Amino acid sequence: MPKNGIKPIENFKNSYSEIEYEAVFKKYFPALRKYAQLFVHEQAAEDIVQDILVYLWENQRNLDIHTSLEAYLFRSVYQRCLSLIKHQNTHSKHLSQVESDLRQAELSYFNSDQNEAIRKLFMNDLSLELNKAIDSLPVRCREVFELSFQQDYRNKEISEKLNISVNTVESHITNALKALRKKLSRLMTVFV
Repeated sequence: MPKNGIKPIENFKNSYSEIEYEAVFKKYFPALRKYAQLFVHEQAAEDIVQDILVYLWENQRNLDIHTSLEAYLFRSVYQRCLSLIKHQNTHSKHLSQVESDLRQAELSYFNSDQNEAIRKLFMNDLSLELNKAIDSLPVRCREVFELSFQQDYRNKEISEKLNISVNTVESHITNALKALRKKLSRLMTVFV
């Protein structure tokens, strides 16, 4: 036994005092932490090394180390780091899948083809915008448009009812459609 009363670290077995354990901790902690940082971030490295050294202290009577203590500690750190990395990768894949599923659910929810409430909102908005656009047409143009598209009159019937030529009816319909297309283009892009 050395002068200081501490058993050589290489022969670390069975029961040791706190002083002997402290010597092991001080000797190996910095090197083990740096080694762990090759694999994981700083805080995880420190946690892993502390856990291993605490495990060493708490289980010293039950451990049967067949290699040197140093080899045992470095192998333990390596295995814990790999285990953490595997766990993080699995967690990350699971989290990505959950995020993807949530995005899909959100897209489905707001899809007007699958959600009746959203479809009604779109249709109400479209209907309101369409009525505003129709109301903004010149009086005669609006009258021709309403007879043609809302009351299903034929061009000849509109011409007779309003005492205008069929060409004038067609001109009003063309102008109304151009005006409506222009006013509703933004809304139609969103709707489609």
